[in-house]
Amino acid sequence: MCSDITVRDGRVADAKLVQAIASPIMESYGLVPDFDCLDYELGHFGECYHGSIAQLVACSDGVVVGSVILKAHQGEVAKLTGFYIAACHQGKGVGKRLLGAAIQRAKSSGHRAIYLETWDKMAAATALYKRFGWKKITDLPPESGAQRGYCLDLGC
Repeated sequence: MCSDITVRDGRVADAKLVQAIASPIMESYGLVPDFDCLDYELGHFGECYHGSIAQLVACSDGVVVGSVILKAHQGEVAKLTGFYIAACHQGKGVGKRLLGAAIQRAKSSGHRAIYLETWDKMAAATALYKRFGWKKITDLPPESGAQRGYCLDLGC
């Protein structure tokens, strides 16, 4: 499945690779990447910025094939963002490995839950979240940049 996949902390040198993975996926859903504002974390991947908890990449044979970002949200709740897997690696367990690593990082940093925002049309990602136990908690206003909010209770 994905035995050759490793997950490590992201670096500034990974930023363009992560953006190159995320951009076509976003565009395929009709979303315009905005690495200066709405998608700030992807635009500044690997940098140390206020609220950053973890910036992780999945690598196959040393090549970045996916990303996930955890940042501070509210109190003991972290926010997951920047979760993208290269098209040729989707469906091979890479997302599961990255999401699992992000959950472990949130737990080890003392967070009690993780929040995320997504679109229904991102069906594969939404299905993965649900398999991990995420629950839909809110519909978001159109100007938010997403459609639904989900939360994962870490049971801490």
